[in-house]
Amino acid sequence: MDERRAREEEDGNRLRREGSAPVELSSLERVLGSFGEDPEGPLFLFTAGIHGNERAGVEAVQRVFAALRERDGTPVGRFQGRCVAFAGNLKGLQKGVRYLDQDLNRLWTPKKLANLLARDPRKDDAEEAEARELLGCFEKELSRAKGKVLIMDLHTSSADGPPFSCMGDTIPNRKLAFALPVPVILGLEEAIDGAMLDWFYENGHVAIAVEGGKHESKETVDNLEAMVWISLVAAGNLCAREVPRLGDFQRLLEREVRGIPHIVEIRYREVIRRGENFHMIPGFKTFDWIPKGTALAEKDGRVLRAEEDSYVLLPLYQGQGEDGFFLGRRVPRFWLLLASLLRRLRASKLLPLLPGVRRHPGKKDCFMVDPKIARWGTVQVFHLLGYRRRRPEGDQLVFSRRPQW
Repeated sequence: MDERRAREEEDGNRLRREGSAPVELSSLERVLGSFGEDPEGPLFLFTAGIHGNERAGVEAVQRVFAALRERDGTPVGRFQGRCVAFAGNLKGLQKGVRYLDQDLNRLWTPKKLANLLARDPRKDDAEEAEARELLGCFEKELSRAKGKVLIMDLHTSSADGPPFSCMGDTIPNRKLAFALPVPVILGLEEAIDGAMLDWFYENGHVAIAVEGGKHESKETVDNLEAMVWISLVAAGNLCAREVPRLGDFQRLLEREVRGIPHIVEIRYREVIRRGENFHMIPGFKTFDWIPKGTALAEKDGRVLRAEEDSYVLLPLYQGQGEDGFFLGRRVPRFWLLLASLLRRLRASKLLPLLPGVRRHPGKKDCFMVDPKIARWGTVQVFHLLGYRRRRPEGDQLVFSRRPQW
């Protein structure tokens, strides 16, 4: 055991020694790097710095593209398809702030995008201008792609914690997320509205987000770089033998997440609304296990406590942000296997047989649930079948799921 840990520690140290110098953010351009010109193969898009204070992803993808072009411009192995990395909030990255006017990762609802594209660009605020340009970049790449399309959005956190991934709970997304040796969080993308990945989900593409660790930690860059390399192999852009350090990357991430549950689902989200005074109690890390009743934060003079035994996820220790913290619980892998089977059997056609459940009259593949009638366990059944997005509509709840569930 001691020899294994010593070897893993040396793997991590070697990766850090071989890492590139920190990037110069004052001269960043939208395209951080691109490689490959085969439109028939997989198109893999990466975004880094959607939040301007999350700079580690920028350095991580630049390391990868530098390695792809090393040895006097000779590619490392054969590359199938194409990959491109984009900087998200350029102005935010240059100033080192999450955003200037509004959160760029909340602008991607159909309504907001339609309003944006119908308006004079001269009226855009800082993040609307970024979204407009990013959308044009995405559409340009997608227009030439003939193979499958994947996207990975790279993030970091204001709190300490191990790397992990999160995704809209679809079978294609699971294949990519589970290829990474890090925990998977279910329901995080469904808990918020307007995330950039929503646009890709609605267009039928594979899309996941990854968190590398704390914003300014050197280890965070290493974690994100490792996840990019592993994902390129999982997508089929590279063969495993063409990434000489693939084993090092795997072991690095495995060491970072030792003792963490592999799958966790969101049970609670603490929303911070404009004007509310929120203060997270110091000392919490992502994936800390807490008992029911633990004091987590203060909001407008009121103490917020955990309503059940939970894992703390993404506690907020920065000024900007709409999410104070999330709480989650472990999900046994058996339930995901059962969910895959039920979805393939199209068991969702049986949902209207549940008490208080009926099809939505105006929205395809959506169901309305009367919380006064629906019995305990209804939410769990909907989750099994991929219906993780839940929104109020009058006195009813509307459940929906992503395309390619």
